[in-house]
Amino acid sequence: MHWYDGSLISVKRKEKGWTQQYVSTQTGLSRNQVIAMEKGHFTGGIKYLRKYLELLGLKVAIIEEQNDLPQLDELSSLFEEDE
Repeated sequence: MHWYDGSLISVKRKEKGWTQQYVSTQTGLSRNQVIAMEKGHFTGGIKYLRKYLELLGLKVAIIEEQNDLPQLDELSSLFEEDE
């Protein structure tokens, strides 16, 4: 499971007409790091991801995880029998 969607990063880079090598040169990141970030597979420090995001005019946001699963107290209503 990925903790972020890298496709937005890739789309923004392409909108600007930048190559991955250009991003690498501008940020000091390796091209492999750039590729990993765009695929959502980057496991390095957030400071490196932030460098790339700042270049694109994006930022990191921390949000509460949405869990659509029923809570324990809601389970009983799911299994009630019709009368």
